[in-house]
Amino acid sequence: MQQCYSTHEPYLIPGNPVLFGKPIDWNTRHDDNALLPVLMRKCRFIANCKEPVYFESNHAFLKAFDRHAGALLKNVGFIHLVRHPAKVAKSELLREQLIYKARIPFVDYKSDTGDRYFRWALTGKETIYRHYTGHTLSRFQFYLLQWIEIEYRAMRLLKQNQWHDRVFFIDVDAQLKDEGVLRRMLQFFDLRHKRRFDMNLRRNKTPFVGPTVITSQDEREIQEVMENLPDNYKTMLKQEPYLRCFGWETFRQLMRGN
Repeated sequence: MQQCYSTHEPYLIPGNPVLFGKPIDWNTRHDDNALLPVLMRKCRFIANCKEPVYFESNHAFLKAFDRHAGALLKNVGFIHLVRHPAKVAKSELLREQLIYKARIPFVDYKSDTGDRYFRWALTGKETIYRHYTGHTLSRFQFYLLQWIEIEYRAMRLLKQNQWHDRVFFIDVDAQLKDEGVLRRMLQFFDLRHKRRFDMNLRRNKTPFVGPTVITSQDEREIQEVMENLPDNYKTMLKQEPYLRCFGWETFRQLMRGN
């Protein structure tokens, strides 16, 4: 793209908070006295960018910003990458295990209430997890529920703000490397771009880990999650854009069994 400021999870960029860590907990607890100044600082950074278009890919957005995006963001557009839920959960689990094994510092943070949380994840105190009180969730199940909650927030955000005409959906396994789809996306947002595309795209793979494999144990744990999943989440997963996503056959069978 041309005339565009782009960034991915802006660590160490002065004035542009990345929103991992405490902002996630503040959002979960609705502590807006702490959260809003951080979100407004990010909005000021975006407003002060010289380029006419600001683009950011960030896993923290729907974990920390979803409740206030409608009020704070102007002339917004979204690219919604729809990934396989079980593969996302397994990948998140493997990354967390690798991070702890490598003994990387500051991966946990202490919340204002004294709890310790993994910096890049939800806290486990979100509403969706309350439906599993009394159950001992595996970390894979935790991340599967995180994926479902994040997708639910995304669809709710679009509905509440009537932003359905501002989002472009991409089925990652089927469309991410399709040049025609990417060109339609840029036309959708009326973005200037170079005539030739570099399609040598790199997947953001977990280092030192092979392909993400969903085991029979994982499938049993998916079934356990689906048994207690509230109907509003199940209904979402049976609708577009999830209805026809490529490679979801086994996951859909597990959903239909509940």
